[in-house]
Amino acid sequence: MKIAKAVTYWLFVICFPLLLLTSTVRYGTNNIHIYEYGFDKCNTSQVTGIDRTQLSEVARRLIGYFNSEVETPQIKVIKNGEEIELFQENEQNCELTHLKDVKNLFHFGYLVQEIVLAYAIIYALVFLLWWKGRWRDLTRGIRRGCALTLVLIAVLGLASIFVNFEPLFIQFHQFTFHNLCWMSAGHLPELFCESFWQDIAMLGGGTIAVEALLLGGIVWAVPLIYQRRRH
Repeated sequence: MKIAKAVTYWLFVICFPLLLLTSTVRYGTNNIHIYEYGFDKCNTSQVTGIDRTQLSEVARRLIGYFNSEVETPQIKVIKNGEEIELFQENEQNCELTHLKDVKNLFHFGYLVQEIVLAYAIIYALVFLLWWKGRWRDLTRGIRRGCALTLVLIAVLGLASIFVNFEPLFIQFHQFTFHNLCWMSAGHLPELFCESFWQDIAMLGGGTIAVEALLLGGIVWAVPLIYQRRRH
């Protein structure tokens, strides 16, 4: 029983880095302002000849596709006075295939988020109601999860100082995707250039760190407030 409690406890702790990561990614995936920031960062209108209004529609289409609200991310746009299908799927480029892979990756992240959230809630209920544990011990587990998150962010931040983003970006794609469709030379890399992804990685890491600090700070303050009110 002690081993089972220890294993389930540390799984509870590990839940928090995963929960903060997947929640942040999910929010970013569905935030149109993130896409529009990418268009500005990459000067997409100037590079592609597609005006900003159409690019906003592209962003909405991608969000709808990633949330399974539309069947395909393909969209027609006016480029230099000519109507074209934006994403290329041919022998040279397989952008629709890559977007499908990205969608599957996002949905896997959504599933992980839902599983770890469910586990954290169930563990808390079992710990408090069945094992008759103290809620202060539960908050300690949350603080440890937040501390683990901050340690991981710090390690990745230090690593980014000594390693260029480009090789990390390439290795991520090689590890994550089973094909080379991510190496497209079509419109997709023009929509979201590498410098945009570098900014997003930094912003995401900073956001997760802030979330961990806020959550950890709240569960640290609650017992203190409780003790003061009792006295």
